Formats: sequence, structure tokens, C-alpha cells
Amino acid sequence: MRFQPSGQQAPVSISILMAEMTLLRLLALRLGQELARRPEARAKAKEALVKTQRLVNEELKPRAQQAWREAQPEIETAKRRLKSFAEELRAKYRKG
Repeated sequence: MRFQPSGQQAPVSISILMAEMTLLRLLALRLGQELARRPEARAKAKEALVKTQRLVNEELKPRAQQAWREAQPEIETAKRRLKSFAEELRAKYRKG
């Protein structure tokens, strides 16, 4: 994508997106063929998957849950302020 002087990005052409999807499909197909053909590749992929699952479950997920719990008071405050603003705006425009 090119930078537009107005600050907006130009839309991505559909043909580029289709080419990227085709490339991803070909890579996925090639990976599947490689895993089917080579047991050592399957073992390595399984090992990588186990490490990734462990990382997600032991590190990423707890941190995300903690961040969510810590963000709740701010989210509730923002929700109350937005509701109050909407009520004030509604009352102002109802009066005329």
C-alpha cells in the first residue's frame, strides 16, 4: 500500500489479495505434503506445537487474563461516563 497525501491509505487491489491467498494455499499444501512424507518433519512439527501450546497456556493466557481483570475498572468508568454523556446530550436536544 502506498501512503496517500491526505493521510488515508489506498485500497488494496483484490488481485493482490487473491495472489497472497494463492501463495498461502500453496505453502500450506507443500507443508502438508512434507509432513505426510517425512516422519521426522511430523515429529518436529508436533514438538513445535507442544512448545507453542505450553507457551500460550503458561505465559500468554495468564497475562492476558490478568490484563483483562486490571482493565475492568477503567472499562466500567468509561461505560458510565459514556452513558452519562449520552443522557446529557439526549436531555439537551429534547429541550430544543
